[in-house]
Amino acid sequence: PRSKPAPRPNASASRAAAPAAAAAPAAKRPPTTLQLKSKADAEGLKAEAEKLMVKPRFSVFWEPNFTKAAQLYDKAANKYQGAGFLKEAVDMFVEAAALDSREQYHGKAQAHYAKAADLAAKDGDPHRACQLYHQVFESYLELDADHLGRACAALIKGAQALQVAHPDEAAVEYMGACDQLVRPGSTADLQPIGATGHEIYQEATEWYLSTGRYKDALDISDRLISCLKKNNVRASLAKTYLSVVVLQLHLSGDAIAAHQTFMDHLSDGEYLMTQECKAEEELVIAMKSNDAKGLAEVKESSCFRFLNRAVKDMASKFEVNDDELADEDDSALVDDGEGGLEEDLCAEDPNLDLQTRWDAANSVGVETAARSTPSAGGDASGAGAGEEDEEEDLC
Repeated sequence: PRSKPAPRPNASASRAAAPAAAAAPAAKRPPTTLQLKSKADAEGLKAEAEKLMVKPRFSVFWEPNFTKAAQLYDKAANKYQGAGFLKEAVDMFVEAAALDSREQYHGKAQAHYAKAADLAAKDGDPHRACQLYHQVFESYLELDADHLGRACAALIKGAQALQVAHPDEAAVEYMGACDQLVRPGSTADLQPIGATGHEIYQEATEWYLSTGRYKDALDISDRLISCLKKNNVRASLAKTYLSVVVLQLHLSGDAIAAHQTFMDHLSDGEYLMTQECKAEEELVIAMKSNDAKGLAEVKESSCFRFLNRAVKDMASKFEVNDDELADEDDSALVDDGEGGLEEDLCAEDPNLDLQTRWDAANSVGVETAARSTPSAGGDASGAGAGEEDEEEDLC
């Protein structure tokens, strides 16, 4: 007998089950035969490396070979990594780095710690990755003080590993990297920051601005400017000068302090020739003098288009209270009905009041002298009466 065909699945049920299947996390595929073979080879290399460090029971002239063991750990780590066993690969790279440090091969140790940190970050373990990047930092310092810039770059990588899941810890790591390169309150003039040392502060500043940590960005701005000056990165330096003033106005609103900051920037002679300097000057003057028209004009400057997005938005939202200033200026000219406009002006300007009184006294003295002049046939009594009248008028 012929078999009946299988019933067709319900179309509506299939459509309903599709989103649920898509939402469910994809199951991890089991390792393939080739991956299992690579894992077995890695375990064999690991066992061979351990034998080189453990003294056999009946051996008399045995000596450990840490250099060879480190090489075997490195090969095992590469096998694990190729097979997709990242956690095991991280462990092997760390073992190789520890042996390299023991044998004073700090360059190799730095390379092994860096590989381990990169794999830990890829495997989704940010805290371990950050810890291993700190080991990279220490290994760089063991090499030479000239590698300080590269060492701090490793700390930046550790902060980047934390910034998605743990932003507060990442902020501390970013600040720590900046403090290690140039101490707070110091300049980069005597520090071996390297050719790319300024990039550490640039990356930290960009992240601080993108996460709304404007005060932290302003705190490291002086050291950023110092590093840009030392490495002669003029284009970024001009943008940084302008950004610092915008940040200062946004955080404090103190136009006087911003003007002082601008005056400090003028000590850089090459900055005077840039468009950013002109925009910074016009912005500070407009904010200081409550010039709404001048502020509107400086906002149209093309210099702001190339700044960080957060800084550009700050500048676009700046406003001044020009109406209040105009009201204060006009209030002195309004007659309040008490004594007339002249008295109001005198009350506003004491010098004007004194001048008015002096003119009045002089006019009185002239009139009195004219009346008191004796005629040709006058007598002494007439002169005496004139003196009395003069005294009364003066009183």
